[in-house]
Amino acid sequence: MIEVATALMVIKGAKAAFDVAKEAFDEIRECAEAGKSAHESLGALTSFFSSAGKAEEGIAHAKELQENPPEGHEDTRSDYEIVIEMMVAERQLKQFYKDLKEMFIYQFQEPGLYDEFMGRLEKLRADRRQREVDHRLHLKALEMAARREKAKKVQFIQDMFAIALGGIVSILIIIGIIWMFTLGD
Repeated sequence: MIEVATALMVIKGAKAAFDVAKEAFDEIRECAEAGKSAHESLGALTSFFSSAGKAEEGIAHAKELQENPPEGHEDTRSDYEIVIEMMVAERQLKQFYKDLKEMFIYQFQEPGLYDEFMGRLEKLRADRRQREVDHRLHLKALEMAARREKAKKVQFIQDMFAIALGGIVSILIIIGIIWMFTLGD
């Protein structure tokens, strides 16, 4: 369960990242209007994509927190306020991406660069997600192997106990039979 302080920090972090992305986008727009190339605007582009990525992650976390709020946390804002903030931020980010694509095509005169960048970004994200899934699967496999090993040990102990008990019972039966025959003599 997520702690209240962590939840509030995630939401505030998303808002701060969104504000930085907005400032970086404004800087990119100024560079485009001044006739600078995409390479000359690299600092602003880097800042925008970094901040936009953090804002997207924060929005995703905020949605998760909205669906599963931390125990003992009563948000003083209404659900309407939270939903509107997330919705506005998402739409604004989508608009930033759309406007940025148009800037690459029409003002920076590099129409394929944006699509190439987004393709590489998606591949990087997909690879990262795959590595995370592979890592979780590896951890689960190790956990299951440990469980199997523990179950084998428990089964071995149970088997040895059953054999020992069977041996003791067999010896007692033999002793009982011998004793019965010695009584009759």
